Amino acid sequence: MWDQVKRKLKSSKAFTLAEMLLAVLILLMVTAIVAAGIPVAKNAYEKVVLSSNAEVLLSTTISTLRNELGTARDVEVLPTTAAGTRVTYYNPSRSAYASIYLSEDAKKEIMFQRYYKKDDLSKEYAPVPLVSSKTATADLYVTYASVSYADGVLTFSNLSVNRASGTTGLALRGSLSIRVISE
Repeated sequence: MWDQVKRKLKSSKAFTLAEMLLAVLILLMVTAIVAAGIPVAKNAYEKVVLSSNAEVLLSTTISTLRNELGTARDVEVLPTTAAGTRVTYYNPSRSAYASIYLSEDAKKEIMFQRYYKKDDLSKEYAPVPLVSSKTATADLYVTYASVSYADGVLTFSNLSVNRASGTTGLALRGSLSIRVISE
């Protein structure tokens, strides 16, 4: 066996220049194809991650709304802000009144404010986003078109996740109905 290897190594037969150039050309073409596909794959990955983050944010917002409003009492829907309606209610678990409304800035995200007297929207607690900015990754926020209250059911219509950079409707929920248990 060693004799065969020695003979092959001492042989003067090798690749021709044309064969070598063809091999390099094929290698360059494969490299170009792979290099062109990397940005496409990266963009697709970013879209999937953004969509997933939007769905998680919408789900978290829905859970937070249900937790906050599920035990609410003295619910009122007031058209008091320029952005739209404000839901005010008493939360027995916090022993405080609170309101949920859309912010009046360009984002129109859902805000939460707690206060202690029914007719006093004093700023004992500053308004904060309903879902913390740590939860809302990639400059995402949730908004809604309108809210109504009838027969012990609060209904938020057209919940949607938007991006501060301008992308809208990353995740959508047509309506969310929350039955107020403690009426």
